[in-house]
Amino acid sequence: MTEAQIQLQNALTTTFLANLTFLSEYDNKLYHRVDELSRMIENGTYEEKYALDFIMEDGDFDIYDIVNDKYLYNRTPKKKNNEFIRKVQFDEKESIFTLETIYTTKILNQDKIIDKFNMEHLGESNFLTQRDIYSYSSNLNDFLEDNKKRLKRIDKFIFLGTLLGRHIPKIAEKIDAQIYLVCERNLEIFRLSLFCIDYTILAKNKGVVFSIMDSTLDEEKNINTFLSVSPLENYILKFSTTGVNISEYIDRILSTFLTIKPTSYDYNRYLYTYINRSTNILSNPYKVLLFNKIKDNFDYFKDLKVLFLAAGPSLDENIEWIKENQNKFFIVAIGAVYKKLLSKNIKIDIIITLDEQEFLNRTQFDDETVNKIDRNTIIFASMITNKKVLEKFNKENLFFYETFIPFYTNNLAFSGFSIGELSIELLLNLNIKELYLIGLDFALNQSTGSTHAQTSSSGLNKSFKLEHDQEKKEFGLRKGLIKVKGNFQSEVFTTGLFYTSIKYLEKRLISNNYKANIYNLSSQGAYIENTIPKRIKDIEVENFKEINTSENKIINLLNANSSENLDNNSKQRIYKEIEFLENILRNEFEIFKKSEYTTYNDFYKSTISFLSSITDFEFLSSSISRILINYAQIVLPYLSYHFNDIKLKNETKKIKKINDILLTQIYTIINDYINCLKRLN
Repeated sequence: MTEAQIQLQNALTTTFLANLTFLSEYDNKLYHRVDELSRMIENGTYEEKYALDFIMEDGDFDIYDIVNDKYLYNRTPKKKNNEFIRKVQFDEKESIFTLETIYTTKILNQDKIIDKFNMEHLGESNFLTQRDIYSYSSNLNDFLEDNKKRLKRIDKFIFLGTLLGRHIPKIAEKIDAQIYLVCERNLEIFRLSLFCIDYTILAKNKGVVFSIMDSTLDEEKNINTFLSVSPLENYILKFSTTGVNISEYIDRILSTFLTIKPTSYDYNRYLYTYINRSTNILSNPYKVLLFNKIKDNFDYFKDLKVLFLAAGPSLDENIEWIKENQNKFFIVAIGAVYKKLLSKNIKIDIIITLDEQEFLNRTQFDDETVNKIDRNTIIFASMITNKKVLEKFNKENLFFYETFIPFYTNNLAFSGFSIGELSIELLLNLNIKELYLIGLDFALNQSTGSTHAQTSSSGLNKSFKLEHDQEKKEFGLRKGLIKVKGNFQSEVFTTGLFYTSIKYLEKRLISNNYKANIYNLSSQGAYIENTIPKRIKDIEVENFKEINTSENKIINLLNANSSENLDNNSKQRIYKEIEFLENILRNEFEIFKKSEYTTYNDFYKSTISFLSSITDFEFLSSSISRILINYAQIVLPYLSYHFNDIKLKNETKKIKKINDILLTQIYTIINDYINCLKRLN
């Protein structure tokens, strides 16, 4: 070995050891995986598939694929690395752009009258948010049409595939992003890159997140960690791709982003539907379930098999089995399927309803069908349920559950992207030990592409063409398909909305570690972590005891663990919040109002500081915090994108306009929130 070769080998080893030291402190789990692979290579228990090879004529390193006898850089690593570096520019090419069509509306009837406190349709709250956004976009004359913008800065950057990573330091030096995500499907290739570059350069600002040959769950977790750092900067995610082993990364990033998408339940819907309706319910003598008491006092289900029926395609294929074995289960159904069950003469013990829209009064809960509900059937309704629907239920059997954030101190509240995952968490908090799921597919019928069972009255019924859109031109909660692990199949097609439900439910099941057996009986559905896939034919239902639910024991237990009036502690907390917010409007808001800015950066920092004075105070877990944070998540990324333009003109003049709009909108939000709370005191 020549002196030059010895020096080169020493340099590689030094870089590798320095990276290991960095990983041992920064990502210890990844460090141990690399270290274990190194030991396996050294002792011969792992046969290397790739080798580091110095290409003399090119003067740089390449990766030799031993198995396929080829070079991953095609023996021209310098050329490839220069291409990677050249492609990364301060523009919108090679990026994931997450701002939605809500910002693109050019014509809007701003004079349209919406009765905010008596809204009946989801479209009304959507219009309120659309109108708020339009106030900004019309004044800035920016409807997201210019895709040739030259950006001032790039805050978030993703490396899709590393190869040897020789391009990474130069791109990082060029971009100087706040945070990086490094993805690589092959641990051995990533290990080789540790000999070639210093990864500490990526950690100098807000850090770097590694996702190296991860399982699906760990990959999603790491992507979510990346998105959670400076979330207001997620409007544009620039990336560099090697094109090697990077399939499905874009899919996973988009899917993970959907789980934190701010418009999925926006601030206007939260305020004028949830807060407005909840405070109306709480100011009347309705029974509200107290799950903090139920946890210790409710044992009704300790020996019962509970069958939960949702509106997925698997309901159709199992409907006769359900009818045949209905007396072996305590049956809980969502509102969208109870009509179908009644038509099959299947008894229902509990109906759970969530949706707030008025059309349910005519579709799910029409007079004729409601009259057919057995007098012993219990109704669990969210406090956002439309009053026209509520008026139809037997008040003695009607119980409300809280959603999002509880008004009763220490009570549990439930939420989710759909009634399916919400219902599962609610049922598990009734101390159920054996739970069987049918219709909770969170996937399409893999033959027809339909989202729901036939004749179910879900407002989301739809059929898809079973194709995978790799380009994701129209990917969203209700557009485009992705593939996920199946309950019994290796992969199944699902939608963005179903995917968010899967991830939400998995997170809740894992974090709460419920002491229950949850059996997923769906043959074509998605796999749900912490549930047990089980085929119908394998259930020894003949050994189950028949259940008699006609007695009033469960009603008596629910009555004992519910309340018709807010307790004094809850009222005092609400009064204190009103006092705090009124003080904010009298004092801090006036100071905020008088501020003047010459740059967007100053405006942005001041806005965040003002909102934080509310959200980070004593009411961090209150609804006003959630509302204002959501408002910021919808408005500020759009504004940041507009002002992130190297050719921007009239910055100070524009800031004056948007500051006036922001002040008006925030004042209205806080004031209307206070007025809702005052109903409770």
